[in-house]
Formats: sequence, C-alpha cells, structure tokens
Amino acid sequence: MNLVCRIGRLLSRRRRALGLLVAISAGFGAGAKWMLNSNPFPLEKLRALPQSAVLYDHAGRVLSRSLSIDEQWRIPISSQDMSPWLAQATVAVEDERFESHPGVDLLAVGRASLQNVFAGRVVSGASTLDMQLCRMLDPRPRTLWVKLSESARAWQADHSLSKDEVLRAYLNLAPYGGNLQGVEAASIRYFGKPAAELTLPESALLAGIPQSPSRLRPDRFPKAAKKRRDKVLLRMLAEGMIEYGTALDAMAEPIRLEPSGLSGSSARHFVIDALGLRPSGGRTFLNLSLQHEVERLAKEQVDGLPFGTDAAVVVIDIETGGLVAMVGGTDFRDPSGGQVNAAKAWRSPGSTLKTFVYATAATERRLDENTILLDQAESFAGWIPANFEGTFSGEVTAGDALRSSLNLPAIQVCREVGAAKSAGIAEACGVRFRWDPVGQGGLAFVLGTVETNLIDLTNAYATLGRKGVRRTLRYFIDDPIREASVLDVRVCKWLDGELSSRRLPSLAFRNLSEESIPWFMRKTGTSSGRRDALVIGHNGRFAVGVWVGRLSGMGDQAYVGSRSAEPLLARIFDLAHIRRMDAPRDPLPWVVEKRIPLPRKDRLSIERPESGSVFRRVGVGFEIRPKANRTGELFWFLDGRALDSEESRRTMVGSGHHE
Repeated sequence: MNLVCRIGRLLSRRRRALGLLVAISAGFGAGAKWMLNSNPFPLEKLRALPQSAVLYDHAGRVLSRSLSIDEQWRIPISSQDMSPWLAQATVAVEDERFESHPGVDLLAVGRASLQNVFAGRVVSGASTLDMQLCRMLDPRPRTLWVKLSESARAWQADHSLSKDEVLRAYLNLAPYGGNLQGVEAASIRYFGKPAAELTLPESALLAGIPQSPSRLRPDRFPKAAKKRRDKVLLRMLAEGMIEYGTALDAMAEPIRLEPSGLSGSSARHFVIDALGLRPSGGRTFLNLSLQHEVERLAKEQVDGLPFGTDAAVVVIDIETGGLVAMVGGTDFRDPSGGQVNAAKAWRSPGSTLKTFVYATAATERRLDENTILLDQAESFAGWIPANFEGTFSGEVTAGDALRSSLNLPAIQVCREVGAAKSAGIAEACGVRFRWDPVGQGGLAFVLGTVETNLIDLTNAYATLGRKGVRRTLRYFIDDPIREASVLDVRVCKWLDGELSSRRLPSLAFRNLSEESIPWFMRKTGTSSGRRDALVIGHNGRFAVGVWVGRLSGMGDQAYVGSRSAEPLLARIFDLAHIRRMDAPRDPLPWVVEKRIPLPRKDRLSIERPESGSVFRRVGVGFEIRPKANRTGELFWFLDGRALDSEESRRTMVGSGHHE
C-alpha cells in the first residue's frame, strides 16, 4: 500500500513538473514570439541610410565626395570592392562563429555570462556581427532589455539577409574614427586608396578599430592601433585563416599611413555645378584626363598675359551633348574670386554673335559667300559704329566680312533680316541672354552689347557642329536627351567653311603647312573696352569655348580674341583626344532669292525705330520718335495711317506688330 502511495505521489510530482515545464515552454515561446514581433529587423532603415554623394567622371574615376546629410563619410561598396582580407580579419576578431550561428551565438552568451559573474563586472560581451549591425542602425543605451531586443533583431537579420549581406552591411557601417563610417571611407582617409587594394596588415588594422574607434585611431594612437592590429592577426592565425609565417611578417610591418582627403580636388567648378544639379552625385560626362590637359594649357596661356588675367574653357562632346571639360578659372584657391565660375558668368560675347546673324540671312536665302556688302561709315539713329581696326574696306563679300569680323556689314545684314529674328536664331541654337537682346541692345546686340555666358555660347556652336540640331547640355550620363532641329544643314556647313582653320589659319599654326593644321572652325570676339577676349568653335566632334580677361571687368590692351584667346583654343583643338585632320566637304550652293541691297546714302530710309526692333511696353503704350536719314518735310505712316505733324515727332503705340 505504501509503495503504491509513493508511486502515486511521484507520478503526481512528475505531472506537476511536466505541466510546469510545458507552461514555462509555452510562456517562453509566447515571449519569444512577442519579442520577435516587437523588434523587427530595420531593413528599410538599412536601405534608406544617407550616403556620401560621390561624383564620377565618364570612366568611373572619382571627382568628388561629400558628407552625407547626417555629416558622416559613408560610402557603401560591394563585397567585390573590398579586400578579401577585410572580411576574414573582421570575422576572426569580432565573431568567430559568424558562419554557423543564427544571428545570436549561444555559446558566446554562455561564456560571457560566466566570465562576467566570476569577475563581478562586465568583462566580456557576446555581440555577434548581426547584433552589432542592429546596434549601429538603432543606437540605444546598453541595458539588458536593449540586449534582448538586439538579439531578436539579429535573429531576424540572419533570416532576412544572407551572411554575405550581413557582413557587407557591417563593413559599410562600422565606425572607424571620427565621422568615418565604413571601410571605403576609412581606407581612403588612412591609406589613400580604395578598400579593394588593402593589404593583410592594413585590413587587420581596420578590422580592429570598431571595438573602440576613438581609442584605436591609427592617425592619433598608432601604438594602440598596432597592438590591436597584431591581436587581430593572431586571431586570424588561430582560426586557420593565415599561416604562422604570414602572421609574423604582417606583425613585423610598421603602420604606414598615407592620409588622403575624401572630398577631392579635381575640376572644382564643374563639381560644384554638377552637385548643384544633382546633390546625390553620379557618373558624369567629364573626362578627367582631358580636364587636366585643358587646365594645364589654360594656366600656361594665362601666365603669359598681364597680371590678374584669368581664363575659362568649356569643351562639349557634340555627339552626346555632354560637358567633357570645364575650367571656371585657373586657380580655385585664389581668395580674390577663385571660386567664381567664369564659364557661367555673364560677360559680353563680343563679335561671336555675328555667326548667328549671317546664319539667319543665309537661312532666308538673303546672301551667300559671294554676296557683296558695304563696309563704310554709317549713322544709325545717331550711333556711328566703327570696325575694330578703325578702318573701312568698302565693298566686300559676305564671306570676307564674316572672317574679318567687320562690324558695319554685320549690322547691315542684321538690319535687313531683323534684329529680333537674328537674336531668335541665336537663342534657338542655345544662347541665353541676360536681358532682352533687342529691347536692350537694338542692332548693337550684334557687337555683343547684351551679356551671355561662355557655356551657353559654346553649346550654341555645338549646334552648328551638329548640323543645326540643338541639344540640351548634359552633365550626367543618364541625363535625358532633348533636341530640336533649328538650322539648315547647308548653312551650318557654309559657316564651317568660311570660318575654318584652313581658310583662316590661326596664329598658333602660322609656321605650319595647311595639311599639318588640325581642322576646326571658330569665331573670335572682343568686348568694348577690351574687357573680354573670346573665341568659340567646333571641329565636328567637340565644341570649345575660351574666355580670357579679368573677373573684375578691368580691361587691358592684351585682351583681344584673336591674340589672347584663340591660341589657347587652337592648342586644345590640337590635343590628341580632340584633334581632327580631315576637312568636311563643302556644302551645295543655294540660290539667293532676295539679295541684301547695298546701302545708299541718297536712298530714303528709316533710322528709328530700326527694322525688327522689339520694345517692352510700360503702362498703356510705348512712345516712339520717328527719325529718317533725311531732314525736311516728310510724310510718315503707321500701320497704313498717315500721321499728322505732331504724331510725326512722337506717337504712342500699343502691343502688337506695327509697320
């Protein structure tokens, strides 16, 4: 009987124990499930972490890096772009069972617990790489509850990501001192090279830093950093990752740092411009090798000119519309305006706009290369322009007038075809004016009285090189292509021939035979007061624009387009990457339908308002004061209506077109 009672009591205790165990297990399971549900791995946060903007040239070479929006140097890279030693060194020193545990290393937890209990304080941790990744994504005070939360997230990280993805994320986020996050930023800062090129000792050095970044920075605490590096190497040896001799050789190497800036120093004006368009960075059309060559040539040109002279250069790939080189100034560090981008500054274009005036007339079949124009003094409503040399040539062909950049024939052509129409053609090709070119400058806009900028002017000449197809300037490889046909192909070819380096040799090639001269077309310009010297051209492959002057606007006798700017353009067109030796074919001739007449002093003509003038109305109307090239009694008509004597002196007109 007693035996039966004892067996019953024993079974009862076992049932209670089993029930308690089941209850504990159920509670643990429910708690674990709740913990996992309450602490999901922040995958979206990992994907949305702000990155440093990196700007690349067309070949993938780094032009610039900038801090992320949270002021960190964070440059994520793929596993293939990291030295294999980095992954091995990191796993060896931070998480030796990384490949086998499910995000939480229970063996390490048990070991750390016993060590901490016997020591009476925290002397060992059990954080896996998964747990450290979770901590980096969501930094919080290190409490038991936070540790449990990180463990739950780490377990889910191991199930949401592959081991390679966890390790890559860790290496891209780990702290390496200061505001350096990730191995790429650390490798560039400490060793001046990408993480893919790190040696075993360098990889071991970096792998040891995250344990205490402020205490183990090699640039500040080299002894502590070396001691930690050697510990990493010993861990790699213990894990069978390296041989004994390899470990000894690596430990014998001193720490050799080659500190390098992360921001970059190439093409500074271009970088500022590009990041202004796309702060996130990306791959651009800029050719860094060409950029350096152009910068060198610009500096050499400026060194031979008066003190204070600066230069700007723009090079555009005609096929793609991409900006492949841009020099905004020869010394970015110059405190007196070095940061100003002269390629985008508003400046007088001088005579470079004459090309578009002749293009307008040729498009309307008002002239060809043999059309006779008159180069003689003439008054335009009291304005008496002169040529640059102060002389007149009499009757000249349109081709000679354009090549010689004669002012009077250009103004004559502009008056006949209309200043508004000529300015419109220039704008259609890509020129942007600071103000209304005709309203502000009238016929004088032909001579550059209304400002534009070098980059737009160069893009307009790229339109000529593209046989009349305008294309929006592109900075980034993935910028959309926007284009429109704006000029007659034959007109573009005619301008190429008239302004070619073979027909009008550059001073830079005066001692060379014609067949030795690279082919390109160009038009020079010199602003009033010799404040700006320009030359713009193309060779069918590239369009190049050059400006020389002072940013302050102070003029100098040396600032003449053909003397101070054209030699630089010619040397750029002679670079191996840009040079073109074959000349394009001559265009088919066209029939001039309504030839521009020669001006005659005895012929009655209206001097004011000029033909094609555009005015901006202020208030209810605009007052005009008619003037002819004769005095005495004249009869004036406005839109077919005769004006009385008072109206002939001054009259108001409203919006619209008037004759």
